[in-house]
Amino acid sequence: MPYSFVAPCVPSLFDIFKTLRETHRLPLGIDEYLTILQALRGGFGLENCQELEQLCCLVWATSEAEQNTVRRELAKMWRQIELRPPQKKPESTPTPIAETETQPTPETPTPEAPPVDSPPPTPKPEATPEITPTPEPQNTFTVVEEPVQTVQAIRDSAPQIELPRPRYALQREYFPVTRREMKQCWRYLRRPLREGAPTELDVEATVEKIGREGILLEPVLVPRRVNRTDLVMLVDVEGSMVPFHGLSRQLVETAQRGGRLRQTRVYYFHDYPDRYLYRHPGRFQAQLIEEVWQNIGERAVVLIISDAGAARGNYDEQRVKATQEFIEQLQRSVRYFAWLNPMPSEDWQQNTAGEIARFVPMFGLSLHGLNRAIAVLQGRSPKP
Repeated sequence: MPYSFVAPCVPSLFDIFKTLRETHRLPLGIDEYLTILQALRGGFGLENCQELEQLCCLVWATSEAEQNTVRRELAKMWRQIELRPPQKKPESTPTPIAETETQPTPETPTPEAPPVDSPPPTPKPEATPEITPTPEPQNTFTVVEEPVQTVQAIRDSAPQIELPRPRYALQREYFPVTRREMKQCWRYLRRPLREGAPTELDVEATVEKIGREGILLEPVLVPRRVNRTDLVMLVDVEGSMVPFHGLSRQLVETAQRGGRLRQTRVYYFHDYPDRYLYRHPGRFQAQLIEEVWQNIGERAVVLIISDAGAARGNYDEQRVKATQEFIEQLQRSVRYFAWLNPMPSEDWQQNTAGEIARFVPMFGLSLHGLNRAIAVLQGRSPKP
């Protein structure tokens, strides 16, 4: 398995991850970064630069524009790696020997000659300083220079890349509501109406017709019932909502793909909707709130997903006032709306969320809370 490019770029991946979050405002959490590390440790993205780039785009990007942003940041990393000066493998150096000052040799009397019958003394070889080579570190990457003047790293011994292991298991279903439970809840959000060509048998009307005419000439058919619910999701992003981005994305995905709704539209805001709503979680593609209400129609229901300031636990009077103005405007356009708060209800007390919950039907984002919110969107009283 080639490691020629993975070693120098692994330390830079975290810098790219921070740049994508802070500069380009991509809605990424620490779990997306750990997913890349886990994939590398599992052997994915190690063949070449294109495979690593594809892996990062798959995990960190949700649109073509975000993929282009990830590719540009990776291209900067490749150029920086190529411009790094090649480093030679550290050579073994002898242990330094302490230098001593040369002292003049004092005159000594000439020793007496040894007896003739005794053998001459064997001269002792001069002692040579022992050179202890410095042991080479194991499991490290050694950078060498190839003829094409590119920096390449090769693995010395260990067969796998040594990456820091997280102290907790990375799982997908750690949310208070699983993906399957979300899909099941969305399917209860129904407003069936008969539309289209008559294809279903109306048993009661057919029996009545037989009794009236005395013979069955033609059954009575009616159009099929279809779900005419239009869902509008307003999702709070950034700030204190960063830890809940994964949960918000899962709610949106399950509503769009498994909710069996007629239409699902998603808009984003930060803290509270002011003048604009955004079609992109990075707060791009702004649209005036008045235009949004004109396009969604009278049958739409609105679900707001935000911590309402409960994550920070403080009281923001400006946020309460702006949210109240938005809710009053919302009531003039739609009939049913609800609020899902990812923070538990006991954390709403004496802060901004508790004050907003006085004029908005707000529920905790759990299985029970999601069912209660859907009941409100259907025009029913939620169960306690």
